[in-house]
Amino acid sequence: MNSLLRGVAEISVPGIPGPLCVYGSETLPVFTDTMRGGLRAPVAAAGRWQDGRVVALGHDGYFLRAELETLDTGRFIANALRWAAGEGTSDLRIGVVNAPQLLGWLEEAGHEAVEVSLTDDSLDNIDVLALIAWNQSGPEIEVLSAFVRGGGGLVAVNTGWGWAQLNPDLDPGTEHAGNQLLAPAGIQWSFDWFAGAAGRGYAVDRDGLGPVDLGKALDAVQAHATGSLEFTDLEIGQFAEILEYTVRCVPADDTLLRPRLRALSEDLEQGRRWPSESRPVGKDDVLDRLAANLFTSEHLRTPPEHVRAHPAAADFPGAVPVDAPRVKRSITINTSVPRWHSTGLYAAPGELITVVMNEEAADAGGFFVRVGAHTDSIWHRPEWTRMPEISRRFPVSTTTTAVANAFGGLLYIEVPPNINLGWIDVEIDGAVAAPILVLGETDLDTWRSEIRHAPAPWAEIVGRNMIVTTRASEVRDLDDPDSVAETWDRALDLSAELAAWDAADRTSPERFVVDRQISVGYMHAGYPIMAHMDQQANLVNTEHLRSECNWGFYHEVGHNHQEGDWTFDGTTEVTVNLFTLYVYEFLCGIPVSENPRGSASFQSSQMASYDFDDPDFEQWKREPFLALVMYEQLQQAFGWEAFREVFATYRALPDDRRPKSDHGKRDLWLVLFSRQVGRNLGPFFQAWGVPTSPVARESVADLPVWLPAGFPPGR
Repeated sequence: MNSLLRGVAEISVPGIPGPLCVYGSETLPVFTDTMRGGLRAPVAAAGRWQDGRVVALGHDGYFLRAELETLDTGRFIANALRWAAGEGTSDLRIGVVNAPQLLGWLEEAGHEAVEVSLTDDSLDNIDVLALIAWNQSGPEIEVLSAFVRGGGGLVAVNTGWGWAQLNPDLDPGTEHAGNQLLAPAGIQWSFDWFAGAAGRGYAVDRDGLGPVDLGKALDAVQAHATGSLEFTDLEIGQFAEILEYTVRCVPADDTLLRPRLRALSEDLEQGRRWPSESRPVGKDDVLDRLAANLFTSEHLRTPPEHVRAHPAAADFPGAVPVDAPRVKRSITINTSVPRWHSTGLYAAPGELITVVMNEEAADAGGFFVRVGAHTDSIWHRPEWTRMPEISRRFPVSTTTTAVANAFGGLLYIEVPPNINLGWIDVEIDGAVAAPILVLGETDLDTWRSEIRHAPAPWAEIVGRNMIVTTRASEVRDLDDPDSVAETWDRALDLSAELAAWDAADRTSPERFVVDRQISVGYMHAGYPIMAHMDQQANLVNTEHLRSECNWGFYHEVGHNHQEGDWTFDGTTEVTVNLFTLYVYEFLCGIPVSENPRGSASFQSSQMASYDFDDPDFEQWKREPFLALVMYEQLQQAFGWEAFREVFATYRALPDDRRPKSDHGKRDLWLVLFSRQVGRNLGPFFQAWGVPTSPVARESVADLPVWLPAGFPPGR
């Protein structure tokens, strides 16, 4: 292995590399980087695979000329090719697959390198292959596997997190070509990324790899769990982190590590404390955290018929009454509407549910059955008050799909985008009825007498634009659920109105779910929008939504309507509040001038901390409510119509006119708003310290200058 690093002191950092998981008995890390949270993980790994050798790196940029010519990267790649081929190989013959810059660089360096395809006979005269492990087909993976196992060499690169972003619906363990290929060798690309390398590159230091020895970690944790050997909390914490990180990469059919993980999981589950609200599991509870990690890793790969209820399910998301009837129901799904479709049914923890769809849907691909609305993964949180991952989804590939979740959850049919098979029938057997109100469809008398008392622990109110998910206890006494749905629909209509959306822009309803613990913040946007449990009653309280109002609710809805073209750096948490203010005004009857975050006194207090004689754009970007004052001044002078018209102009822009940089975004905002209101806003932007170009300011110089009365303050 030392020959890999001969003459190599420092290796470049192309973009943001991703970490590898290295767990084969004959594989080792080569150099490492630091992930978020401080854990060191491999950037590169090397090892033997039967009669062949493999080197893997966590970024495909290592095959680009710019990186090959930076620091000692080229020397390392040349060493890797030589080592993988077998150090005794003379007259090295290198095959390159779809990496033209590497091929050119190798040829110029005097190596015998040729472009090859992955067919049975194309590798007969090749000693080592250089490959971007990305989207190879099943037959190509078989050719690669046979080549390496038979004595060939392989140097493979890939950016795992990049692949995951482009393939969000695919299972990285079974669909990522590189992971399929190298699983038998014990190397996998993970889908995380590094916090950032210090300096220009990676300093190669075999003695400074950090605690990345998986074998040692596994032995230590197993000994500690069984009481045969004691370690310090720091030592066992480091070992547990390595295992936590690695077990997420190991495929379900792995025979190298997974049998030992199952044994360790059984050892750890004896007397373990599972996370709960009353007894959270923190960073110091290393064995409890590892037990949760090991269970989840197994659970997500367990066939539905073997799933059993987890002890923590009764705590969250909650138990199903033992006498609750299991029902068989048929529902219809409009496949022209993508994303999740509520079924009004709940899977009890660990119980098998069967879902039957027609052959056309099964053959179309992209359909899933989801069990559980709580999709936030909280692995990264320093303390857990629930199990870190409690939702599962199952692909629909045949007419009958079996599903089960150890934690239970509401059942959904996920419809892929851009498909329209019309209305299809779905039959679901073995589930429990959940309270559900569908606006315009559910009879209110039936809701009051029967539906709201359904035994499942979670309920949904389904409107035209928004579906809200809360504990069933919050709807047991809800007499007028229609008003809740109508209020949410109105809030979403207002947000779309301000954003200048037309009816076709909203292809499916938004969702809002409460959870005991979420991935980030007090609330966050997305699909679904998430909030903590202290909002569970407010979510279905019309009086609260219309009269008390809820800044956080409408703020997160606003994020789902924001456009990047008019949101430049520092304004993500600013322009979103235009939607909050708009909903407050037209749903709650609170105009901007009377809003606690828009009144004259609020604006004065914000501006009091800003030096208009020497405006600091960095401060402006750091303080969202200070920056919001600038937008409120525009609204109070020119009205909401100006914003709606400007946003409509943005939506109509051809691609070649859309801003390509942050400077371009600021310039275009200045120009379009100035033209819309017929005023030169250049001096207004300058007074606030928001940079724009001389060209942009000159383009509106023909308009009369506008500044608010008495602004800037003190002048």
